[in-house]
Amino acid sequence: MKKFSGMLLSIIILFFTLSGPVTAKTTSLSDANALKIAGNASKHFWNALHGYKTRSCSQKTFNYKGTEYSYLCQEFNTKDKLTAYLAETFTNNAVEKGLTKYNYITHKGKLARPVGDGFSMLEWKKAKIKLAYQKQNVRSYNLTVPTVDGESVKRTVTFYKAGSAWKVNQFDAVQ
Repeated sequence: MKKFSGMLLSIIILFFTLSGPVTAKTTSLSDANALKIAGNASKHFWNALHGYKTRSCSQKTFNYKGTEYSYLCQEFNTKDKLTAYLAETFTNNAVEKGLTKYNYITHKGKLARPVGDGFSMLEWKKAKIKLAYQKQNVRSYNLTVPTVDGESVKRTVTFYKAGSAWKVNQFDAVQ
């Protein structure tokens, strides 16, 4: 009886594992998985630039060295919080380079970024993908991603595997 209940429990766990959403922790990287991870990384990218994930807040602005900055909302108000969020879909190297490139700073103990607008015009779910390069722990894809205005853009997205997690290796490759 113990063997049967153990096997049944294993089957149930396997079913829920296989039927769950694709995340960066997917062990294989098929074209479909790569598209889903890139789309998720794009959401992370834009959430980081907007300064919040789920709820907008009043983002106080200030001038620093001739540039207008605004503080990020509570959920991203420290470098550690934003880094942890971005590390869900990006490599540590991509996160560090991205925060530097986009001029994130800590000011008066809170994380801030230069004021700007923008939103994703890319429809990742409709992208066409082609494997360009493959090694055991690296995959690079060429993507043609439609935009909301009927055009399309080309992107090259490289994924690195760390443990069982595939992560995007360039912060703005999915913008």
